[in-house]
Amino acid sequence: MGGSGGSRSGLLQAVRPEEQQDVAASPRRRVVLPAAGALLAGAVVCDFVLTLSTWTGGARTMGLPAWPVLVTWGGQLVGIALVLLVLVALTALLGRVWAALATVLAVALPLAAVNHTKLVLRGEPVYPSDVGFLSQPGFLGSMVGPGRLALLGLLVVVPVAVCFLVGRVLARRHPRPHRRVDPQGWRRHVLTRGVVLGSCLLLLQPATQFNEPGNPWRGAYDRSGVVWRSWSQTENYLFNGFVAGFLYNTHVTAMEPPPGYGPEAMEEVARRYQRAADRINRGRTPGTLADVNVVLVLGESFSDPLRLSGMSVATDPIARTRATMATTASGSLLSEGYGGGTATMEFEVLTGLPLRNFEPQVTSPYQMVVPDLPSFPSAVGALAADGHRTIAIHPYQTQMYRREEVYRAFGFDQFVHDTTMAEQTRLERSPYLSDSTAYDEVLAREAASPEPLLAHVVTMQNHMPWADWYDDPVPVAGPDDPDVRAEVGTYLRGLSYSDAALADFLRALRRSPERTVVLFYGDHLPGLYDDVLPSDPARTRWETPFFVWDSRGNLARPQPLTSAGNLLPLLYDVVGEPVPPYYALLERLRRHLPAVTRRYLVTADGTEVADEASLSPRVQGLLDDLRLVQYDFSLGHRYALDAMWPQG
Repeated sequence: MGGSGGSRSGLLQAVRPEEQQDVAASPRRRVVLPAAGALLAGAVVCDFVLTLSTWTGGARTMGLPAWPVLVTWGGQLVGIALVLLVLVALTALLGRVWAALATVLAVALPLAAVNHTKLVLRGEPVYPSDVGFLSQPGFLGSMVGPGRLALLGLLVVVPVAVCFLVGRVLARRHPRPHRRVDPQGWRRHVLTRGVVLGSCLLLLQPATQFNEPGNPWRGAYDRSGVVWRSWSQTENYLFNGFVAGFLYNTHVTAMEPPPGYGPEAMEEVARRYQRAADRINRGRTPGTLADVNVVLVLGESFSDPLRLSGMSVATDPIARTRATMATTASGSLLSEGYGGGTATMEFEVLTGLPLRNFEPQVTSPYQMVVPDLPSFPSAVGALAADGHRTIAIHPYQTQMYRREEVYRAFGFDQFVHDTTMAEQTRLERSPYLSDSTAYDEVLAREAASPEPLLAHVVTMQNHMPWADWYDDPVPVAGPDDPDVRAEVGTYLRGLSYSDAALADFLRALRRSPERTVVLFYGDHLPGLYDDVLPSDPARTRWETPFFVWDSRGNLARPQPLTSAGNLLPLLYDVVGEPVPPYYALLERLRRHLPAVTRRYLVTADGTEVADEASLSPRVQGLLDDLRLVQYDFSLGHRYALDAMWPQG
């Protein structure tokens, strides 16, 4: 006993006098309130920084004031409460307020910077599905640039260092209980931390299922007065706060079963469009595509700068493409994105399924729908069943938009990418493989394949950022910012190189003894035009060129404004290939409503339709049938797949 008491006395003497006082007097009253205040201040700062990044990056795109005067403040308070719970949980886990603050700030500040950058360059905020890009630091670095990367590093290092220094000072004044000095206090301390951590995790867990019916956090936001803007995720982030927008875009069932869905309903739909296909196919020759190479080319950021009234350029950078469009079935494509969204356009072209019919949180089917399934119906399977060898060609990394998994689900025989392409040509100082490299890969594959080829090509040459890559950027007037003018000039020079490469590719195909049909389309405008777009009609931001070209000869066939899902039915029409019942459905819809996107419904005469309810019963019926088919093909039981779109 005496030895034990002496040992304890020695430990007490080893602790500084002020620490003995803290241990004896229980410092909780002096510590808890300042700690709570620090955590609350940290939650407010984090939420404010994230909200500010959204407004400074996105308000200009939406034509709104650069300060969040229209934010639903009730929603902001719910967001602050969520951040505060995360901070309290981390404090309980790590045992130090400063460590919790440093951890959250080290995440929130770079996230705000990335969110701002993505809004400026692509017109959309950071989504939960973007976490996949963290596995591609090289790509992220090339998008952001060394200057912004250095700033990003400072945004992590500085707050962590400040929190660490402040924490060291406060730790001397308010030490935690020592296990040997105050075992009872230490046990209370550990138990309290455990209870607090468990309570916070229980409160936070429902946030991981934010979009499930009856979710309490979703209910808290609803009661706070937020309005969920399903038509625009940028507006969700702007008006409801970053935290609300981010949670709204977490996991959700991609599509609920439409009313009446079942085997009988799908059998009736299949019969209806088999009859429609029989009528469309009168006069068409079965097997027309059986010996024809089909090349689908997505031109990265390929657009028509001459359609922008707020900008003038010295020369037409796509003069050859414009000449081709004048002699083919061609027109303007209504894109789903501005400055980004390439994979969504791929998805709609290959599947015919519009993004509009999925839940609004589904911003990228390539990342959020297709990889979760072992297979997915697409034109790849349909043409493979017709005897085509199927190849995807993308001169970049395989991880982008999880393409390797998606192409496997679609059924491609092979995926040729940056490290497996025969050529590795880059133009001047560009970091990307050139368009001509991708086209030469197609020509080589066609020559080597005894079967007809389906080549799905996604180019990369004109991808952002547009730095000082070329010696002779195209002179341009219009953008006020000289840096933007320089970027636009570089982009336009790359566009002219793409224009020349495409013309050379078509010339080579025309000389080949094999017949080839080419569908070419731009996926979206580059995110460069915010200075000039306000003077243009709103829809201009979303329109890109497309054409269908046949090496055997073409006729000029101007097309109405079209959405991506209608491009392959148009190709079948141009070639004279009999359509399967699924394409008969898309063809019927194209005649009445050729452009269907999440933002717009546009009729054949170019009229924008504000609401589906204003459409004729016949067109509404077509849209309802498409929803049934979309659910059946994607998340349903595929009752009608074999009857409507054989996949082999």
